[in-house]
Amino acid sequence: MPKEKTEPFLIRPIQETDLDAVFNLASQTGPGMTSLPADKAILEAKIQESINSFKINPTKPGNESYRFVMELDDKIVGIAAIRARVGGFDPSYSYEICKARHQSEALGVDKEVEYLKLSKEHKGASIISSLFVSPDYRSMGLGQYLSQARFLFIADFPERFTETITAEMRGVIDEAGRSPFWEGTVRHFFDMGFEKADYLSTKDKGFIADLMPQYPIYIPLLRDSVIEVIGKVHDKTKPAMKFLEAQGFARDGHVDIFDAGPRVAVKTNEIKTIKKSQAATLEIGMDIGAALVSNSKLDFRVKLVSGAMTKEDTDSLNLSQGEEFRYV
Repeated sequence: MPKEKTEPFLIRPIQETDLDAVFNLASQTGPGMTSLPADKAILEAKIQESINSFKINPTKPGNESYRFVMELDDKIVGIAAIRARVGGFDPSYSYEICKARHQSEALGVDKEVEYLKLSKEHKGASIISSLFVSPDYRSMGLGQYLSQARFLFIADFPERFTETITAEMRGVIDEAGRSPFWEGTVRHFFDMGFEKADYLSTKDKGFIADLMPQYPIYIPLLRDSVIEVIGKVHDKTKPAMKFLEAQGFARDGHVDIFDAGPRVAVKTNEIKTIKKSQAATLEIGMDIGAALVSNSKLDFRVKLVSGAMTKEDTDSLNLSQGEEFRYV
């Protein structure tokens, strides 16, 4: 049954033993969430990738990936991730919304026309992804805490991330799993349905380079039903979009190549949670008010604390007297 209030939770790095629980979450996401596919082999690889990323100490962001889960009621009820940098050996694709000016002095015409330009990034910005909370627990507002936990990790380990953080928001997909944008544009080049292409992209993006149209797509030439979904977010993604906008994220003029969902970005040091967070040295019993607290360690832990820091709080956060922590 859905919960009516926030109960004690713990956010931590994902572990190998979380595979079944994470697969159960992934099975509830629906189409369009490529970063969290309902495929055990892919999820197992993503979990191992995250474990390996926490073990190393990079001096600059590379292809590391950090995944976190939320525990509540002895269950894994949510998941979220950060990738240190998109691109690398496996490039990141998007459509950039551009404008072309068409002029004719003879006719007195001066008009701007929008078009979609294929963009390929090999060394892009850090990206947050995979935010998902079990539907049974959504009424508790847990998604915001999961998202903020990622920002606390970035604040604690800034050298692992770029100066800009981005997020790709899920675009409009109907109840049958069809993307109006896909159906009206790139499907003509792929000869397959949206869900199949979406799934294949989680395994290997090479086919995108082979099949994507390389020339600009002029937006006014598309059907109205296609134009109206460009840059729109999925209904289930609207709360996440609203939260990120409140954190300082804004659209950066790029949309997804499959569903045309918008990409948002912000300078890392301008993220509201990071700006407002504070580092402190632990004294058992110290009162920090009502706050979201991280232990500032690679063995990362985050929980809500209300009032004085109790031994139960510090034990669950793996914190000892005199150690540094961060709170917001």
